[in-house]
Formats: sequence, C-alpha cells, structure tokens
Amino acid sequence: MLIDTPSSLGGERQQMDAVVIQTGGAPAQSLAYRSEPVPVPGPGEVLVEVHAAAVNPLDVANAAGVLGTPLPTIPGVDFAGIVVSDGDHLGSEVWGSGPALGLQRPGTHARFVALPETWLSRKPERLTMAEAAAVGRSYLAAWQTVVNIMGLMPGETILITGGAGMVGQAATAIARWRGAVPIVADRRKPDGVEYFVDTESSDIREKVLEFTDGRGADLALDTIGGDLFEPILRSLRFDGRMVGIFSAAEPRVEFSLAEIYNRQLHVTGLASVFMEGVEVARIFDQLRPLFNRGLLVPPAVNTWPLEQSAEAYQAVLDGSAGIKQVLLPIGRKLS
Repeated sequence: MLIDTPSSLGGERQQMDAVVIQTGGAPAQSLAYRSEPVPVPGPGEVLVEVHAAAVNPLDVANAAGVLGTPLPTIPGVDFAGIVVSDGDHLGSEVWGSGPALGLQRPGTHARFVALPETWLSRKPERLTMAEAAAVGRSYLAAWQTVVNIMGLMPGETILITGGAGMVGQAATAIARWRGAVPIVADRRKPDGVEYFVDTESSDIREKVLEFTDGRGADLALDTIGGDLFEPILRSLRFDGRMVGIFSAAEPRVEFSLAEIYNRQLHVTGLASVFMEGVEVARIFDQLRPLFNRGLLVPPAVNTWPLEQSAEAYQAVLDGSAGIKQVLLPIGRKLS
C-alpha cells in the first residue's frame, strides 16, 4: 500500500509497496517486497494505480537473471488498473502489457506504474481487473504471431505446440475465432480440444498428416522449440509457415535445411520485448471488443497479494497447468 511520508521529510517522494529484483536467482532469493518511491510520470506519461498484474515466464526469467536487466528493478509487464494522474485520462480503467516494463523501466509488480499515454488501452468492461491482467502477454504473443505475422485465414489448419500453456491456449482461442482448425500438441490435453497430439507418445508429423488427410498443417506456432523443432517443420505443407516465440534458454537443434528449402517453408520468430508500446496498445484495442462480446474468454486465474510474489513466481516456474498467476497490489489510493 501507499506509505504516508512524514511531513518532517519535506519534499521527499511518497512511497509504495513493490516487488524488487535484488539479484538473479530463484524467486525466494531474488525477490524482495519493500517500499519504493512512487514513480513520477514524465512528459506525455500518466500514473496508473495497478489493481492487478500477471506473472509471466518472462518475469521469472528476469528474476533468474538470464535477461541481463540492470538491478535492482521492479519487474512486471502486464497490468490492469486506473489512471490516477490529472489529465484527460484521469479515472480511466486501462489494461495492457508494456514491452519495456520491468526491463528498461520500472514494471507493474508494484502499487503504481508510470506509462506513456500512447501505451494505454481501455479495459474491457466485461472483465474484472484480475481477468484483464491475466489476458496480457499471452494474448499479445498469440495475436501478434497468429494474426499479424502468420495471417491465419478461415479454414486453415494451425499446429500449436505447447497448446496447454498460456500462449497456446490463447492461440487456440484466436484460431477458433478466426474460423481455423487448431491442432494442439502437448503432454496434457486441454479441455475442449478436438485434435490433440500427445508429444510424449505420438509422432507429431504422423498425427498431423492423419488430421489433415495427408496434406500437412498450413502453419505452426511453436511455443516449446528444442527437439520438437524438426518434427514441426516436417508437419507443414508445401509453402507452409511457422513462427516460434522467444525462449530464454533455447537449446541448439539440428535439422535438414532441405526441409525448408525444398518445400519453400517460411520460418520466423517473435521477440515481443522489442515491440513498440503503441503497437501493443493497438492489439489490446482489437482484443477488447472480442472479450466484451464473449468471443474470447480470459484464462483461469489464481490471485496473490503482493507480499507473496515469490510464491506466485515459483508457481509459474513450477508450471501452472494453464492457470494464470496474478498479483493484487491492493492498498490505499494515492492522495
């Protein structure tokens, strides 16, 4: 919560509760729950009171020290909250995911965060703050890859590896909304999935060919990589396309270049941390009416108070079985 500053300290900045990465390592060792100065918005920026902030694998990787972020820093990229600084946006309920938050600037795992006005997107009225925060980075990555990069069309078939994970679930939902046919590959079958490949007991290529009458998938979203990379390539049709999302510790893989060259495959990747905040806000603006109309639904949510952030991070690290871990920095509003 916000901590009142004694009047004897004069112009010293107000304080807030926050999560801080002190050193790289396991969540219990790397994270501290402590008082930090309330950020001061710069020109063209607003102050947002954070009502909910999701914990993502990117945040866990950041806390582990693998991203090289200068420390100490406040982590967190996703948020849902209310603008509390004076101006045209005062009182607006907003949501989103800041590509530089927790990396180049203080993040959202705190009571307040300062954001450029151009990063703001109005929160869907249908969603609670916790649900809105849970949409965040997972749907951002899924939308950017499936819609903007791959241009998924109605009737196409998309293979989604790691389909039981948060990005995989989001991509599956978006594919269905687009009128495409998702094939989910993972070790666990999500509820409601018709075409499923068990990556521990089945040959991915054989199952995909079976599901597509021998044609192969039109495109693939790879959220796992590693040993699955070549089987995914071999599961694509001629002129098929594939995109993979960022992994902090991606192992080296071996595959035949003929798989790409001879079948004219299009292979690319996504590093969403390099996206522009304005571009990210536009994606959330497109997602908002889909959630308001019930065409897309948020993931299941497990909430934590800010002081239990290490436990929430550990839950993500251990694997959350398709449940989004969300921090609730509840406290008194800025006075």
